[in-house]
Amino acid sequence: MMLVRSLFACALAGILGSAYAQSSGQALFEAHCAPCHQNDGSGTVGLAPALTGAHWAVLGANPKYLPTVLLKGLAGRIEVNGQNFSGNMPSFAAQWDDTNLAAIAQYVRGLQGNPTVSNTPQEWADLRQSTGSPPQTRLMRLGLLGAK
Repeated sequence: MMLVRSLFACALAGILGSAYAQSSGQALFEAHCAPCHQNDGSGTVGLAPALTGAHWAVLGANPKYLPTVLLKGLAGRIEVNGQNFSGNMPSFAAQWDDTNLAAIAQYVRGLQGNPTVSNTPQEWADLRQSTGSPPQTRLMRLGLLGAK
C-alpha cells in the first residue's frame, strides 16, 4: 500500500510540476515577451515577428533553435511571412536560470502547437556554455530556413 501511495504521489507531482511549468512559463512570457510578441505570439508589425506560423514548423523542428534564441539572442534583418524585421532580440541568459527559460520555451512551443518537444537540463546547460551571439543565431535561423 505504501508503494502505491508513493507512486501516486510521484505521478501527481509530475502532473502538478508540468502544470506549474506551463503557468510559470505563461506568466513569464506575458510579462517579458508579450509586450513585443503579443500574448498569442502573433507579433507586432515592424517590431517583433510572430512566434507561430509556417516558419516555426521548420525552426521548431530543430530542438536547439528556440533555446539558442533565448540564451544568445537574435540580431539582424530577418523575414517572416514576407515582412522584414531588423531588430534585436536580447539574450536572457543573464536574467533567468535554465528552469525559467525552459518554462518559457515550453509555453512558446505550446503556442506553436508543439508542446511535447522539450530540452533536457543538460542540453540547456550545454547551450548556455557554448559560444554564440545574436548575429550567430541569425545565421543559424537563415541556415534552418534555407535562406541566403
